Amino acid sequence: MHKLISIFFTSILLLSCETNKSKSTENQEIDLRGNWEYLGFGKAISINDSIVKGFHISSVGNVPLSDNNLSDYFEYYTVDTLSNDTILLKDGVKTFKLFRSDKDFEKDIHEDLSNDPNYNFEVLWHTFNEQYCYFKERSIDWKALYNNYAPQVQSNMEPLPLFLLFEKMLGEIQDGHISIDVPDELEEAYENQTADNGKESNEDIPEGLEKRVKDRIVEKHLKTFGRFNQGELKWGMVDTHVAYMQTSNMISWAHYPIADSLSKDQFWSEWWKKLNQAKNHHDDVAEGTRFIMDSIVRTVADAKAFIIDLRFNGGGFDDASVEILNHFIHNKTEIGTKKVKLGGGFTEKQSIMLTPSERPFKGKLFILTSHETASAAELLVLGSKELPNAKIIGGTTEGVFSDILRKKLPNGWKYGLSNMIYESVDGVSYEEVGISPDITLDYPVRSKDFYEYLLEDVKDGDDAILKVIDEINGD
Repeated sequence: MHKLISIFFTSILLLSCETNKSKSTENQEIDLRGNWEYLGFGKAISINDSIVKGFHISSVGNVPLSDNNLSDYFEYYTVDTLSNDTILLKDGVKTFKLFRSDKDFEKDIHEDLSNDPNYNFEVLWHTFNEQYCYFKERSIDWKALYNNYAPQVQSNMEPLPLFLLFEKMLGEIQDGHISIDVPDELEEAYENQTADNGKESNEDIPEGLEKRVKDRIVEKHLKTFGRFNQGELKWGMVDTHVAYMQTSNMISWAHYPIADSLSKDQFWSEWWKKLNQAKNHHDDVAEGTRFIMDSIVRTVADAKAFIIDLRFNGGGFDDASVEILNHFIHNKTEIGTKKVKLGGGFTEKQSIMLTPSERPFKGKLFILTSHETASAAELLVLGSKELPNAKIIGGTTEGVFSDILRKKLPNGWKYGLSNMIYESVDGVSYEEVGISPDITLDYPVRSKDFYEYLLEDVKDGDDAILKVIDEINGD
């Protein structure tokens, strides 16, 4: 049962828990001071009277994180369950389970090795070895990569060659959720070197092409037109029977009172400022999505069909995908599960649930997809498979589902990896293979080719939208 937690500070930490089962308030003294380890995630915290210290942990050593004020830490999370030995922290649609530990996490911090190239390599490799969950699916022999790359690390290695080595090793996994971020000056040196080498990816999209394609689709097909957040989300009516919504990511759904008259740069500077200052940005995204979807669905309520165009959507927050789908169901619905890498196995599965909005759309739902459709956008596609009135049109999605587990190396470089398995209700993982559409269109897989194809296709009418119109007229 959900508990509302109030935090009081005395000589010890007291928590007052009020349950929904009783009108009376049950007070229990719980001393949270001490060390706590996340179940999965390779993370831990240490709590004293007023500060929460965070750590990334691995078998070869721990990396300290910035300290947090205790009240801020527990205000950010929703505390679902609390006892002397267990904490459940809810962050949007994610839940973390922490258990009390007798480990001294500060003891395993090796500050004297923080800038040692070999030590940073060992932390990176072992963190992936302990947390990454898709080596098998992506046909990667991680130990063989260790044998190949470890001998190339030199004790006097400069940062740029070390970064290039790390990037090359991680690039072999070919997972869109893997990244490594370095300081600006190192990133600039990297870009200068690649520019000098004349490297250009076949995936590079010519400047402005993506925007031109998205704008042409709207101009060609929408009789009425609306937008939110300076056009990051566009919507309108194709005709009297078909509504359309185009969204490029699952991040910019947080809806703040910012003047739309501002320049694009000014608007998004202010938007990111508010998101970063939010008490919980996941809550802001969920609430913004709910507000926007309520407004759109109310306006197009009489339409027979609703198109959600995810062909250009590279993902973001699951919170947005769940809230969008809540507007197309009439009963509480499970759409999948997720589990986290834990040792040689996984944590127990968490269900991903939809809860109907107050006035859900009553017509048919069509999801447009391509190989550009990824991450949180794929969760929406996965969820739509559990809706009896939904159909997927377009190309197979990219196949990168996991939340990104953010990590930090001893030298301060930050990186991300996949540590979570998403599965359909019937236990199927679409990682790496992607979700195939119900109606397949011959979209190119390479990004540049895909956008050039659509730019030509939309001249006579977008095939995907025309397919929806045919489906509706055929009823």
